[in-house]
Parts: sequence; C-alpha cells; structure tokens
Amino acid sequence: MPNIPIIIVHKGDSFYLSPVLKQVRLFNPHSRIFLISDKSTNKYDFIEHCDISQYMENADKFEQVYKHMSVNPYKYELICFQRWFIIQDFAIEHKFSHFLCLDSDVLLFCNIDEVFNNYLNYDFTVCHRIGPGNSLFNSSSIGKLCDCMMSFYENKEILQKLEKYYREEIIEKNIRGGISDMTAFAWYQENISNNVLDLSIPKNNVCFDGAITVSSGFEMESGLKKIYWRNNLPYGKLIDNESFIQFLCLHFQGRSKYFIYRYLIDDQMNHRIGLWNTLKWFLSKKVLWTQIKAVRKILLSPQILLRKK
Repeated sequence: MPNIPIIIVHKGDSFYLSPVLKQVRLFNPHSRIFLISDKSTNKYDFIEHCDISQYMENADKFEQVYKHMSVNPYKYELICFQRWFIIQDFAIEHKFSHFLCLDSDVLLFCNIDEVFNNYLNYDFTVCHRIGPGNSLFNSSSIGKLCDCMMSFYENKEILQKLEKYYREEIIEKNIRGGISDMTAFAWYQENISNNVLDLSIPKNNVCFDGAITVSSGFEMESGLKKIYWRNNLPYGKLIDNESFIQFLCLHFQGRSKYFIYRYLIDDQMNHRIGLWNTLKWFLSKKVLWTQIKAVRKILLSPQILLRKK
C-alpha cells in the first residue's frame, strides 16, 4: 500500500495549529507530514517544516493577474488561491504522484493511507462538492486546477462571466462570499472533469465532515454538529433515519476553531474533556492573545470609532 504524503500550507503559528498537527501525526505515525509555512512555525519536530518562500514563484505570477472579487479581505482570498500553486511546485519538486492537501483547521481521526489509497483513480476529493479541506490530488490534476485558476483572470470571456456573477449575485444582493478557490473547484467539475469524489456523502457508515457548523443532514447542538463518542471516535446522527455515521475528520471553520479542544484525542488514543482541559485551553497564552487581538480589532473598527465621536 503506497504511503501518501500529507501537505499543509499555513502562515503564522495560530493557536489551533499545534493540536491539529499532533493529531495528524497521532493517527498517521508513519506518514510524511509537510508543513509549508514561515519561520514562526519552524518548531514542531514531529513534522517536516518547509519554507514557504521557496515555493512562491508561480504563486507570485498568479498574484500579478489576480482580480479581487470577494467580500472577504484581499490577502485572505489571495493566499487561498496561491496555496494550490505552492502545493503544485512542492509536489513537482518532490515528484509526488499522489498527495493529501489538508487544511490547518481539520482534525483527522483516521489513517490516510488506509482510506485514500481507495481513491487514487479520482482527480481529487472534496467535501460538499467545493470544499478542499482534505483533498487527495495527483500530479496531473493539481496542474489542471492551477491552470483553471489562471484562466479565471487571463481568459477575458471567463473573467467577464465571473465579474457579472460577482456584481449581480454578491454585490447587488448583498450576500457574503464571492470568487474564491472554491469557485475553481466547482468550475473544474463543470468544465474540465467530473471525476471527483465527494467525501462528505456517507458511504459504508463513514464520511468526512465538510464543516462542523453545517448540519448536512446531521443533528446539531449549539450551532455545531452533535457528536457521539464511540470507542474514542466521533459519530454523528442523521436526522432522517437516526443512523450513526463515523466522522473520519472534523472541519473547524471560522470561530468554531476555538472549540477544537473538545474533540482532541490524547497520546493514549482516548478522548477526554473536562473542566481542567477547558481551563487549560482558554487560559493558554495563544488562545488568550488571539481573543485579545480580536477584541482590539472590533474596538478599533471604523464603525466603533465613529460611534465614539
């Protein structure tokens, strides 16, 4: 069974990065795990750290043609696109035939070799059709995806379609969102190849979670999927037939990252939660500092400052 390398692109030593990396390693003790990042994260000796600046050539070329069409911040949306060019250059350098691209806010609960070796014939995997939180790629499909992203801004006909969509469906209707890398994932399946597997669809009583804040047919509790623990592994209950489905990952987008601690597995492969673990998490320097910065950002926002005047 081939060993599938795991690639994570992430900037900054975020408060949730360390526990996510540790859990990836816990369930994948023999996998090569690459963190493509900056100097601030060159501290985890159980993974392979790679300098992101060494893989920016094609990402920088993309930035030169990129046109921002999103209500999200420019830098946030840009790096979401650029990471695929970074991964492509990295995979070419290492001559990887297949590799798993993992978001830095995804908690794994499986051995990826045991799972993803069943999906090598697909171009890539997604969740909810466009979610690339845990996407298996091959050397050919990553190139096609990057070409697709470049065509968004180099092909005048495609660019006009995207501009029209952004103007009429996002701006005029005042809807959050816009043109993102997930747009490219949808475009790929509609115009290039539909040989793509959606991992969020339950099969054989297991699936991957696309976003813990979205029901997807599962029970919810306090804005998150309700999790049932069986043998120290997470399960969700489908609303329509009350069957239990094992989650092979949980994806913590947005502010749900603050609750990652509730779902961690310890070194003995046990799930433990209690008052001590809760206090230790929320009183840690990284979590406290992140919360302070968030409050400062709100207090210094133009809307708040205008109210004070």
